[in-house]
Amino acid sequence: MSVPAAVHGGLLLVDKPAGVTSFAVVDHVRRELVRAHPELAPRRRRGGGPRPPRYKCGHAGTLDPLATGLLLVLVGKGSRLSHFLLGLDKSYAATVRLGVATDSLDADGEVTATAPLPAGPEAVAAVLDRFRGEIDQVPPLVSALKRDGQPLYKLARSGKDVPAPAARPVRIASLALTAARWGADTADIDLHVACGSGTYIRSLARDVAEAAGTLGHVTALRRLTIGPFDVADAVAGVMDLDGAALASRLRPLEAALPHLPRLAVAADEAARIRLGGQPESAWLPRLDGAPYDAGDKGRLFRICGPDGGLVAVGCLDEETGAPRLAVGIPANAADDADADRTER
Repeated sequence: MSVPAAVHGGLLLVDKPAGVTSFAVVDHVRRELVRAHPELAPRRRRGGGPRPPRYKCGHAGTLDPLATGLLLVLVGKGSRLSHFLLGLDKSYAATVRLGVATDSLDADGEVTATAPLPAGPEAVAAVLDRFRGEIDQVPPLVSALKRDGQPLYKLARSGKDVPAPAARPVRIASLALTAARWGADTADIDLHVACGSGTYIRSLARDVAEAAGTLGHVTALRRLTIGPFDVADAVAGVMDLDGAALASRLRPLEAALPHLPRLAVAADEAARIRLGGQPESAWLPRLDGAPYDAGDKGRLFRICGPDGGLVAVGCLDEETGAPRLAVGIPANAADDADADRTER
């Protein structure tokens, strides 16, 4: 049985369940696709030599184990595209428990302190405007950020005294209080957040609670959108699906970059690009949204062949504005492995 094109390189929109790591989801998808298509498994070449790299899968932005919602899983040669998806804006629905702080800023952590509640939800609504727009945010100590090559969460759990990470700029496009449930000692509030890449909702919950005069941590978090992708279109129950079911839900590789303008090329031009050739300035009038000027230097675009398939990602050179190749897309997953060995 031939391997479907989307298995060689495709996109899977996953609705991640709670209690499962993003890595576990990716590993399950990879294992099941290889089980369904054994020809993807690495096999030692005749005459010896190193074993080829294994079939690749990755994701474009992790979710904490507690969180649910949209996870973009890239399979095969699609793993080369994660860089172009990581920076997309995102939106979340979060539930924050007021009156209690934890060491991880979420319900998976240990309680570190309690505090009285503000008078009511109006006290929370009154501080939200401080967190809209460009703000400085201190990431959680329990996070995947690294210090001296070690993830902060590992350092924090080692018992060592670890300084808090430095504040960094993030962008909150919108922040709304959508519901509130007040109790005697704790209260739960629901927030809807639209934000730029790199924003920690756990840190936002901590900071909003403190601004309202109390403490807080996230008890539920759901990612709703990543750029043009919506969790409503994602696959649920992914950990129960086998390779055949997963393969049937894969999107073609060209569907991974709908936010980038499209440059259509002819068959001979596509062949030249696949061999490492550079796009030509004469092709630029065909680029969606053309003409471009000096202010567009650095702009990314997707290069698609006559069949609509993704051939490469290009960009306008930041110095000259001329088109150049950013990432080439091999014909299939095996070619991707060969390219990786050559690049090393």
